[in-house]
Amino acid sequence: MNINSREMTSSELQNLTWGKRHPVRSRLLDAQLWSEFLAINNEMIVTKTGRRMFPVIKTQVTGLCPGDMYTVFLEFVQVVGQRWKYINSEWSPTTTSDPATKNPFYKHPESPNFGKHWMDQPISFAKIKLTNRPDNPGQTHLNSLHQYETKLHIVKIGDPDDVQIFAMPQTRFMAVTAYQNEEVTKLKIKYNPFAKAFKDTKVKAEEKDRREHQDVYQPALGYESSLNFSHQENYNTPTSDDWLSQYGGQREPMNRCQCTTCYFVKPQVNHKKCVPINSSGQDYEHAAYQPSSYSWTQLGG
Repeated sequence: MNINSREMTSSELQNLTWGKRHPVRSRLLDAQLWSEFLAINNEMIVTKTGRRMFPVIKTQVTGLCPGDMYTVFLEFVQVVGQRWKYINSEWSPTTTSDPATKNPFYKHPESPNFGKHWMDQPISFAKIKLTNRPDNPGQTHLNSLHQYETKLHIVKIGDPDDVQIFAMPQTRFMAVTAYQNEEVTKLKIKYNPFAKAFKDTKVKAEEKDRREHQDVYQPALGYESSLNFSHQENYNTPTSDDWLSQYGGQREPMNRCQCTTCYFVKPQVNHKKCVPINSSGQDYEHAAYQPSSYSWTQLGG
């Protein structure tokens, strides 16, 4: 019996009819969010241990044969071979380049599966991790400071020639080890629920700095009330004589010269430049210290 002339089963006939009437289509979800990031040149972090993507790539697929099995891949296409650098708040290409990474494909962990499974719910790539190391199994290796776009591949099991490819230019991004554009960081914090911890930490740090600043510049407790600035007539600035009287009263009397050098620095041996300590004008050489008997104007050097 000729195999080509055998009659088709009902399942095969249904799949053939489905394929003719329902072309396979794919639609990127959260397109408006991706457009916001694309407008400011989106960035994705790549690390040694791997970092998840945000926004998450989600697609809605229609037109697959419900009874057939499919494997779904996400490909990362290096847009150009040039490296980029962030200067003066914008990305600029450089003259250097790195070769494209090998096998930049991510196989969806639910593959292979029936067409009905892929169509019943959005296809999410939330578990994908981007790394800058080629030896991390289960993670997608990308070159840092290179630009990438993603493509969705749907491969029918048993027929490798039946491949549906859908480009997603809205998902273009720059692979970086740290965010360069502050606007990208703000959008990530705004829309990413997992960035709430980072946002709270930043707010707490700012609050801590504000409190420390207040602690440094805040007047001592009770200082303002002790000065009684609200009643200026009751507050008198101490005079130099009052200060000398208070300061001198705390020092023990001693027989030494009363000149500035002897009094504030070090007693001078046989120092003749003495200051009279009484109103009589008599010069008592190295007379005894009397704290209440002189004023600041009497001190000489």
